[in-house]
Amino acid sequence: MTTRRQMLSATLATGASLALPVRTARAATKVQIGSVLAGTTIAGELMPKYLKEAGIDAEVLSFPNITQRMQALASGDVQIGYGSVNGAILLASRGLKLSILANACEGGGLMVGKPEFKTLADLKGRKIAVQPGSLTQAALLWKLKSLGLAGAAELLFLDVNNMPVALQKGQVDAILPFEPYATLARMNGWGHDIWHPYDTPMGRTNVVFVASTEFVNREPALAREVVRAHVRATQELQKDNTAAIEAIVKSLNLPRDVARESLKNTYFTPDTTEAFEKSIIAVGQTMLETGMITRMPDWSTFIDRRLV
Repeated sequence: MTTRRQMLSATLATGASLALPVRTARAATKVQIGSVLAGTTIAGELMPKYLKEAGIDAEVLSFPNITQRMQALASGDVQIGYGSVNGAILLASRGLKLSILANACEGGGLMVGKPEFKTLADLKGRKIAVQPGSLTQAALLWKLKSLGLAGAAELLFLDVNNMPVALQKGQVDAILPFEPYATLARMNGWGHDIWHPYDTPMGRTNVVFVASTEFVNREPALAREVVRAHVRATQELQKDNTAAIEAIVKSLNLPRDVARESLKNTYFTPDTTEAFEKSIIAVGQTMLETGMITRMPDWSTFIDRRLV
């Protein structure tokens, strides 16, 4: 786990009409943010400068993957951070008090396969690599069912970083990773684009800004400043994604041209609208229908758009 000075915030809780506890002064001026050195969460690297303006000392704790980061949030090792919406839903469905505070990054999914396969229907009886418990798995299960192809393809569970080589070696017929690994496979000539997993009820929903509900209620002023810094950092990336490119090159050791091209399928956005709220609920519904969770979170406290 790499410690970096940086800040980041996110929490879920529906009910914009509810009021946060009133504080006359900020009770804390330090915060620990959970992050991952990847393109989709790079806004965290830009947050400290904005938080410094508000007199807040931010420490960014970088974890190897989103799962470990969400576990750190669940254990209280960090108070706030970036997380996958499905990971947050999974933990919340098990009773963990989390709040999604803002949108962060959308898209990033892409199925790449051998040239002889043009559509999902062509992959009947074939092997598709997917990350277990991911949004892409949920989208694929939903899509195959909608096409009458449920169970028609063999799903092999791999980490996203191992998928391109598996495709290159012919161990699988198609892969459905998050960027930049889909672009890496395509630019190396190991496969071509087959399907963008955005035509499901979940749309392009992916990374969110999430926090423990207890932290938001205990330090509402601090939480608000962190969300504000997240929004400003994300807007900076919308104007210039150079920082995201450099993060991918440095953290994932990938070529700069791959990093740059992959960001064409990655959409930084702080927009936390009613449509965003509905997309989160759609993710939960899809996870329930595909057996990834057994019950829904309490949406009335899980989605909280009041701080944006």
